[in-house]
Amino acid sequence: MKAPQQYTEEPRPSSQTPLKVLKGHTRTVGGLAFFLDGCRIVSGSWDRSLIIWDVTVGEVEKKLAGHTGDIMSIAMAPDGRVFASGSEDGTLRFWDGSTGNEVGEPIHTLSTGKRGVWGLAFSPDSRRIATTGNHTIQICGTVGVWNSVSGKVVFNSLKGHTDAVMWTAFTPNGRQLVTASIDGTICRWDMKSGALIGKPLTGHSDWIYNGVLSRDGNTLATASADRTVRLWDLKTGNQKSRFLQHRFSVRRVALSRDGSLLATAGSGGDVYIWDMKTIEAG
Repeated sequence: MKAPQQYTEEPRPSSQTPLKVLKGHTRTVGGLAFFLDGCRIVSGSWDRSLIIWDVTVGEVEKKLAGHTGDIMSIAMAPDGRVFASGSEDGTLRFWDGSTGNEVGEPIHTLSTGKRGVWGLAFSPDSRRIATTGNHTIQICGTVGVWNSVSGKVVFNSLKGHTDAVMWTAFTPNGRQLVTASIDGTICRWDMKSGALIGKPLTGHSDWIYNGVLSRDGNTLATASADRTVRLWDLKTGNQKSRFLQHRFSVRRVALSRDGSLLATAGSGGDVYIWDMKTIEAG
């Protein structure tokens, strides 16, 4: 597994300005997700904490604890009742979407072994959750789809990437799964057959850590170690836009429910909020 590049030079200045910068974590932010109200966001960090923020005022609403390893991923269930967090401690945890309290017992994911949960995604009906991780070399670059109620594997060994898979998401209609890898590519999968759709999408020059789909499933934003966030048209497979802002790697991206705000976070620990209309207008 190749390591991401280490950047020592400042990127060129961005023409965009964030609406808010939220400070509270002491280490890299590993996961981000908006609540359904669009006014709150939850972030998870390598400092092993989760923070629920009120983005309207830019303040901490609640801090959550439970993981014993770096938090690498967060996903909000479409029905908003729970959100899930994945960690290097090898567990998948569920939290109440209203109170923030932990729900049930943590799931020890068999598909990711001892190396942790790197990516999470709920199906549109909130009944399935896909996990990705730092798999052993024998199954490196595979994706497992789990039943979120029973914990049993529904699909396994979706092979197409050449290295570990960092992020995954179901399309809004549940017919496809989208994945991004440290090999710098994006793959789309048919959820009926498990087959790869078309060719992998290329453009990033380094690891892809994270992504987020628009509500219509047509636009994808990806965050990479190459310090860029790129926007993709999934109908054509072409890039729509890209912009630079973070000093080093961009680790996480999240979209508000109405698609008007994009949140990005990187190795510096800060969270940036962007206006999507301004970004797409160039």
